[in-house]
Amino acid sequence: MIAMQDTVQLIHSESERLTQYVNTLLPDALERPSPCEGWTVGDVVAHLVWFAETYGGMMACGLRGDLSAPEGFPTPGTLSGPAVDELYGQGALVRRRQLGDKLLPTFIQTYDQLNAMLQGIGPEDWEKPCYHTLRLRPVHSFLPTIIQELAVHEWDIRSSLEPSPSLSVASTPVLLEKLPTNRRPWTLPFPSRATSSGPIRYCFDLTGMVAARRDVVVEGEKARMEPPGEVPANLYVRGDTGTFVLLMYGRLSLASAIAMGSFKAEGDLELVSDFDHWLEGH
Repeated sequence: MIAMQDTVQLIHSESERLTQYVNTLLPDALERPSPCEGWTVGDVVAHLVWFAETYGGMMACGLRGDLSAPEGFPTPGTLSGPAVDELYGQGALVRRRQLGDKLLPTFIQTYDQLNAMLQGIGPEDWEKPCYHTLRLRPVHSFLPTIIQELAVHEWDIRSSLEPSPSLSVASTPVLLEKLPTNRRPWTLPFPSRATSSGPIRYCFDLTGMVAARRDVVVEGEKARMEPPGEVPANLYVRGDTGTFVLLMYGRLSLASAIAMGSFKAEGDLELVSDFDHWLEGH
């Protein structure tokens, strides 16, 4: 777990780097398609603007004791995951239309304001409750999500404009920590071959500056992520932690990562397609 002030500084440095990059984009770059289905690079930038405005507003209200729903938002817990995704997605597209040619200046201004607010939060304020679409949440719980949005969407933007972008190494520990909650419920459309013969274990041996091991266990029609154990895996995969994060966020397929040489796999290689089939279904 990263200390709170270190997390605030990480948000500042990550947003500052992305701000500098975004500020160099020409109008035609904003119209390039992005890895986010149906979104251009400009739509991704607008999403980051909308996200900072929305989450920043939720936090600001909580800090002053206001737990009411923002205009256009439901009572906490009213919407399920897909409905929340739709609400957020539409919010980003509306913001893109509203901003027009003010998109990039607004991006810069919004993250300047967000960073100023975060740096002004005192130690006694981090546990204050805030409105959130799913449930009331403490102020500090918003920070990992902000890092997630910045890091993953920076990769989305860069991958649309550069041949081989890398995921932020500084943010990778936070992204890795968030993975177990990223795909709940893990209900899998695995073929009967993979679900009828008992649990299937994928072992990911992760290397690089953030080394780790994560086991994904498929049992019946559900999956869970586990810390490393002594149980043999059906498929062993070794490669960079950043590639694993991009895989779990649906930016890469396991098959493509292996084909590119980013991962090396041993064991039942037929399970590669099963894993990708699950990712496509989520």
